[in-house]
Amino acid sequence: MSHYILITISILASTLSLAQDTLSFPAVKNITAFAIDAKGNQYVSDNSLTLYKFDAAGKRITNVNIKSYGDITSIDCTNPFELYVYYQDQNIIVFYDNMLNQRGELRLNDLYFNNVACIARSFDNNIWLVDLSRYKLLKINKKGEELAESPFLNNILGHTFHPTRLWEENNNVYIVDTSNGIHQFDMYATFATTYFHPGITDAFSLGDRFVLKQGSRLFAYHKLLRNPVELKVAVPSAGILTYNKTYVYNSVGSLLIKQLLH
Repeated sequence: MSHYILITISILASTLSLAQDTLSFPAVKNITAFAIDAKGNQYVSDNSLTLYKFDAAGKRITNVNIKSYGDITSIDCTNPFELYVYYQDQNIIVFYDNMLNQRGELRLNDLYFNNVACIARSFDNNIWLVDLSRYKLLKINKKGEELAESPFLNNILGHTFHPTRLWEENNNVYIVDTSNGIHQFDMYATFATTYFHPGITDAFSLGDRFVLKQGSRLFAYHKLLRNPVELKVAVPSAGILTYNKTYVYNSVGSLLIKQLLH
């Protein structure tokens, strides 16, 4: 039996077609982080400090609550067999298997990464992070050893920098910066380019485009043409934006708005 409620609405958007569903998880309170893996499993955390796993049909599989870690900031499930869960208030990354059994942790303060804005898993199961105490993009292993580092980001970017999201894709690393747009780096943490669109609060890649969130508006931004096209759909200005290959999700309290993109 499905554990979420589904309500369907159809919406037409310029450039991309969006069909909107609203998903409700009765067991979940206000959503603080959300991610979906390649198999469609959904990982949801809420303000009761609980991390849930639901299958693609919305059936709850398991959950875990470790109050000592505090609120979950982000969930990376790009490896469907191992989750990288970041607790920013405690500056700790916790590693869980796909049944939410804890497999390890990395206390970043102990390694002198003291102001980490965001983290992401790398393709080789290491960790990318943006450390504002050092003003660098860094790649580290699970022992905290540095594998790659950028030069000082203020020297490269030359402007105010407010990172909110980080991900690796197709041998590139992307940083969402609310002040300027999206910064692209290569696998050695070498700066490549900036896709300018100031004021965005979140973004993700979708083939040859980014989908950008700015307030309650979504834009399709072509990576080559660099022309943002506003989508004819409104989304909540607050909440978490995430995606898989087909859908984009935005949280509203304990609800998720799920939109088909193609």
